[in-house]
Amino acid sequence: MVSNPDKTIVYEKRKLALIEEITVAFDGVSREDGVTLHEATVIDDYGSPAERAEARAQDTENKWQDVPEADIRLTDAVLSFLDPKGFHYYIPAYMVWYLRNIDNEDPDYWSNTFDSVVFHLTYKTDEDDYVSSKFQLFTLAQSKAVANFLLFDVEREEALEKQYLQASLANGGLSQAEIDRILQAHEPQEIETRQALETYWKQFV
Repeated sequence: MVSNPDKTIVYEKRKLALIEEITVAFDGVSREDGVTLHEATVIDDYGSPAERAEARAQDTENKWQDVPEADIRLTDAVLSFLDPKGFHYYIPAYMVWYLRNIDNEDPDYWSNTFDSVVFHLTYKTDEDDYVSSKFQLFTLAQSKAVANFLLFDVEREEALEKQYLQASLANGGLSQAEIDRILQAHEPQEIETRQALETYWKQFV
């Protein structure tokens, strides 16, 4: 994502540090009797209790760290159908997957799950009843890890926006001095992630 080699090193180190923070904060979180990944897919499809039980039996791992990456990549909708226990268990796996793969430039690898991870951490964070139901099981360390993850995502999006703007201005024939002046005055577009940080998550940063 970053063209400057030094900045690339810093960027990749930050991703690794975030993965470590999430892993430590959520280590030991159990799914218990919460909704499982494949079960959530069946719920999304209005499956029967028998179909839910059959799907649930496919999720045999005991640690969220062992959830298959292919399952995560191909299940962008399941986060909407998890109960609080299931969400608490799976969201660290989804965040870690996101950080490991967000800069994969292979178009065949792209997945709606990237957007889904961020969406389910920012949707309705200004409503107390939604927050209390969705994030009620999160510890302070876990909430801080989520806040840092979202802050990373905001800064990444803003850096990409600036890169695209710079390339567009350069293609338009502007001098570097003119480009620098415009970039310095540029205000990033308002995005839901930053709004969610301001309304809820910033208390943990």
